[in-house]
Amino acid sequence: MSKFDILICGAGGAGIHCGKVARTDGRGRVVALFEPVASQLEKAQAEFPDALVGDDYEKLLDQAKPDAVIVAGPDHLHADQTIAALNHGCHVLVEKPLATTVADAQRVLEAEKRTGLHVMSDHTMRYVHPWKEMVQAAKAGGVGEIFFVQGDYIHDMTDYYLAQGKYSTPWRVDQQNPQNILLGGGIHPIDLMLWAVDSPVDEVYMYSNKKCVPEFPSDDGYILIMRFANNVMGKCFVTSGCSGPRWGEEWERMFEGFGTNGTLSRGRLHRRDKEPVEMEDTSSANLIGGHGWGGSVPDFLSLLEGKIENPITARAGARNVSICVAGMESVRTGRPQRPEWF
Repeated sequence: MSKFDILICGAGGAGIHCGKVARTDGRGRVVALFEPVASQLEKAQAEFPDALVGDDYEKLLDQAKPDAVIVAGPDHLHADQTIAALNHGCHVLVEKPLATTVADAQRVLEAEKRTGLHVMSDHTMRYVHPWKEMVQAAKAGGVGEIFFVQGDYIHDMTDYYLAQGKYSTPWRVDQQNPQNILLGGGIHPIDLMLWAVDSPVDEVYMYSNKKCVPEFPSDDGYILIMRFANNVMGKCFVTSGCSGPRWGEEWERMFEGFGTNGTLSRGRLHRRDKEPVEMEDTSSANLIGGHGWGGSVPDFLSLLEGKIENPITARAGARNVSICVAGMESVRTGRPQRPEWF
């Protein structure tokens, strides 16, 4: 018997996957779908035929009266849609990024505090093997004192950007509000690094370019450097226009940690003069699909039940946003930036 009625705000791939996990888990029931793109709404309705549908988000919130909302639409709408859900008395699981500006992230935190409701940032790589286990090993001191962390987001996103692409997603290339792939993809390794080091970031410096996808309105390549307050260094490389690489391929390096007594790389723990040790997959059963939703959605439902503390707070999401925004300001000014630390 489901305990929580859920409205999916943005019924694309992420929203549908989250709804399917909640349904399979048994504690969540999708009662409403907000999706302005007709073709995508048809797919969502086929999966959740009993759900209310509509293109007026606030009206749908009033009609469905859900307990929780999964915000999974275009990145630049996340903050406003999260705040609207909170104002209607709903808890929120919001896909990364929490927001696209520091001011919007602050507004989400203020609304969460005012309403007393839960906002969980859905940084799904925290639930994916081997990144989860590698970060946990780093945090547990498995490689001694960490001195350097890095992570890449390297993908060929042209099938998402181009109109004829297999996964064409028009909002990503919208001329007015295009997706920023640093916030939309690079934030994955950035979150893992912040989680692993657990220290404020004092300074961010970044370079960017636009060389690979002429049709994409934003830059498609970034190198971001961080200096943590505890003097750990961090680096993130992001590209969405490279030719060929796809999600989940063997060479993907979403997180690497370098410590005084060992190194974590490609799912292995390396120590001097010893054979590498494969990181054991400690993830619980993946209910539906990949990308970590099989772990994050059940945790969100457990949070609503009061069984666990918020595993990825809105404040953690806001810190990730702040790092990306500081990087973009560094590109604009050509100078290092001190990020807002929530």
